[in-house]
Amino acid sequence: MRRVLRLLLAGMFALLVLVPAEPAAAAASGGSGVVVLEQPANPSAPPGPNLTPQQQPPDKTKQKLVIGVLAAILLVIVFLGRNARNKRLKKAGSATSK
Repeated sequence: MRRVLRLLLAGMFALLVLVPAEPAAAAASGGSGVVVLEQPANPSAPPGPNLTPQQQPPDKTKQKLVIGVLAAILLVIVFLGRNARNKRLKKAGSATSK
């Protein structure tokens, strides 16, 4: 049982290391994340939000999927740990009551 838990823990660590934390759009651009904006030609124009396609928020479905998988793995680890603990306590309790 310990081997399974260690294997799951190692797998989760490898997943965290291999899956990039930054969004796919930022990774595909290859930039360092610094955005340089040009000065407007007319400085008297009122500034306002201007969302061009490059500035729109990235799609977070992949990130949500990774978080969901990690949460499911943690839930399995907790479930297996509780089962192992309960079996060990039952075994120890039956050995002392004889």
